[in-house]
Amino acid sequence: MRIGLDFDNTIACYDSAIARLAEDMFDLPSHLPRTKLGVRDYLRGQGRESDWTIFQGELYGPGMQYAEVYQGALETMLLLCAEGHELFIISHRSKTPYAGPSYDLHEAARCWVKQRLQSHGLFSKDQVYFLESKNEKVRMIGMLGCELFLDDLPEVLEDADFPLTTRGILFAPVSPKELSSTHFTTIGQWTSLPPLLTAA
Repeated sequence: MRIGLDFDNTIACYDSAIARLAEDMFDLPSHLPRTKLGVRDYLRGQGRESDWTIFQGELYGPGMQYAEVYQGALETMLLLCAEGHELFIISHRSKTPYAGPSYDLHEAARCWVKQRLQSHGLFSKDQVYFLESKNEKVRMIGMLGCELFLDDLPEVLEDADFPLTTRGILFAPVSPKELSSTHFTTIGQWTSLPPLLTAA
């Protein structure tokens, strides 16, 4: 089976990266959760939207060195490859940040993939696609003939142009039971993915 995988917040987990960068970049109240929503809402509440935008550029650029592979993801991907499935990373992120230094965000992601995934024998260069828009991403899912696609964004799986021949799987590790749709099945952890293939 050809399996497409989103990258940001699906394979790459930014929890520790957000906490570390937030400490480095901002003087935050001690009680504030060092989470994406905690930092974002705090900055927006202070009228510092531009600081939040710059923070995201740092996070998806040099801050990627602090990102981790989601728990269970590496083992699951290795298992799927051992079973003969073809895996593809198909992700969309801007080429450069909307504010702050002009980091190459695609190159930062490729370096992370090389260090964290390709070092384990996963993903050749022609199995990794970083695109600039959701529309390009959805088209690539169809062009590659993915029979299944895993993403953390419902709007991708529910897109009007999402291939009818592709089964959508939503990755929702925080609140999987609260999200349901006729367009996708929801899982809360990577280890739940292989059984879905068996049941397909």
